[in-house]
Amino acid sequence: MMRRSGSGEAVDLRVRDEGDGLPVILLHGFTGNGDSMSGLVSPTTNRVIIPDLIGHGLSPAPDELCVYRMEAMVEQLHQLIQEKLDEPRVLCGYSMGARLALSYSLKHTREMSGLILIGGTPGIEDQEEAADRAANDARLAHWIEGKGLAEFVHYWERLPLFATQSRLPDGVKRSIRRIRLAQRSHGIANSLRMASTGIMTSMWKDLENLETPTLLITGAYDKKFTVLAERMERAIPSAHHVPIPNAGHAAHIENPVVVRRCIEEFLRKL
Repeated sequence: MMRRSGSGEAVDLRVRDEGDGLPVILLHGFTGNGDSMSGLVSPTTNRVIIPDLIGHGLSPAPDELCVYRMEAMVEQLHQLIQEKLDEPRVLCGYSMGARLALSYSLKHTREMSGLILIGGTPGIEDQEEAADRAANDARLAHWIEGKGLAEFVHYWERLPLFATQSRLPDGVKRSIRRIRLAQRSHGIANSLRMASTGIMTSMWKDLENLETPTLLITGAYDKKFTVLAERMERAIPSAHHVPIPNAGHAAHIENPVVVRRCIEEFLRKL
């Protein structure tokens, strides 16, 4: 089934859909795909829907830039949900996927049963800081297109944000790298360029209007996003923050057993 972006271009996202029960939609992060979110929620207890987001995995990576904007991704997700569901649902997103989940929930809050954000942020409030971030991401996107995916992945996995992942088992690290290397350079570059936190509208002022029960998950070693989550917990009326021990930014990968337990407890209470 074709889903139309905000620009009118048809976008046919690759989607995995299995299980029964309360629908939970899992949204991966930048350079990931649906497989990188598998196992977080069991299809024996919930209906689990996992798309590859635009420019990632087996979903389209068109040349038209506007379809990569967060607003267009919200519309793509909404069309997917309209096709598949006529009941409230839970969104669970990591990093870029968390920003998408939050963006969607603020726009469609009455359709939501719950929201789970792993390493998420509502955006950048300071306009100068946002402009700097957008410019840096644009330069990196241009570098990806010039140097290729392999060099970018080598650079990306060595960022301080992911330093704690060096302690992961070799098999897990190989799986993460395999998913990153299977991406398409122009899709990743366009996603970085247009879905940058420097470009997206800050949602901080809107958090007080979020009526959805919200679980905020961060790795305890991820100081920046833990501070952001603590602030979000104070701003969102029904939010609860859980720092995950022995984990950095990708808490669901670095300590999956504890993260799964937190998510299961949250879902049981909905």
